[in-house]
Amino acid sequence: MPTSNPSEMTRLNFDYDHATTQDHIENDHWQGVLYTVVFLVVTAVLGIWMMQNSVNAYYQQTYHQDSPLKVLDKYPMWQKGGELGTLFYAEHNAVKNSIQQHNQYIVDTFNHDYAYTTEYKQQLAEKAKQEKIRLAKEAAAREHQNLLNQFSLTKNDQVFFAGDSLMQGVAPFVQKYLLENYDIKTVNLSKQSTGLSYPSFFDWPKTIQETIASHPEIKILVVFLGPNDPWDMPNPKGGTYLKFKSPEWEAVYRSRIKEIIDTAQQHNVRVMWLTPPNMRKPQLNEQMIYLNQVVADQVQKSKAFFIDSRPILGNKNNVYSDYLVKDGQSIKMRSADGIHFSAEGQKAIANVISQHLNVIQ
Repeated sequence: MPTSNPSEMTRLNFDYDHATTQDHIENDHWQGVLYTVVFLVVTAVLGIWMMQNSVNAYYQQTYHQDSPLKVLDKYPMWQKGGELGTLFYAEHNAVKNSIQQHNQYIVDTFNHDYAYTTEYKQQLAEKAKQEKIRLAKEAAAREHQNLLNQFSLTKNDQVFFAGDSLMQGVAPFVQKYLLENYDIKTVNLSKQSTGLSYPSFFDWPKTIQETIASHPEIKILVVFLGPNDPWDMPNPKGGTYLKFKSPEWEAVYRSRIKEIIDTAQQHNVRVMWLTPPNMRKPQLNEQMIYLNQVVADQVQKSKAFFIDSRPILGNKNNVYSDYLVKDGQSIKMRSADGIHFSAEGQKAIANVISQHLNVIQ
């Protein structure tokens, strides 16, 4: 009967234990891989479920069609994921902003109490002042460029001047400038004693509409009206006159400004509207202050451009002055009646109008 070799038995037991250990290791390995894959799949599904709105938006912007996930919108449970995602995103932003505000508070408090000396604060104030000036200059430059683009014209285009006796004095200087320098023709229908209050005497909205329609070359309309308007006006609907400054009066006056601008814009004509100047007589001056506000506001609301004539003539804070002080010299800008302009006043306003015109050669 053969006998067992102890060393052989030991070796066999070792091989068996080693094989069993290897099987366990392999099983644990594949089990770990399986858990990892399941975890990643579940995480991906949950991520898509909660971020479906972002996925849909990205897909739509990239491929210009609805995301394949849109077909799941009919399921309430799927929609719930989008709602949760939106909620979590909002909460995340709220927490983030709160942390940023708190951090900024700590920094500001430290700087104010410990870091910022008096000299350093003065430097910061000066730096902020210079930055404000720089930004203002940039804004002014952009505005100037926008104006140049807005009032651009070629030698084949025309400029249309509409206004009262104030425009009768100003328009010829602009006309002369355009004709002599660029050979640009103009239309000047300025007429004294006219305004927007009495269309039965002279109907500016109708005249402007007919003129623009019959002159397709007109690309810019310049309007200067107001001094003949501060009176009670006939009610377009009949009945008693509308009292000057009353809400009804103002509504009609604004409607006529809007009608003129709408007509121009319908024909691709840009509008430059000058507001009335200050006047020597106190009562008339107060009336012009009111009209100035109404005109400027309505012109802006109608997406047109207005020029305030008052500072051009040397008037400040709505106080009338015959003179403009420039470079230490007093220049007479108004005529003896305290209403109309001197030749220098006419030229000054004409120069401002001309500066806003960008002739493309």
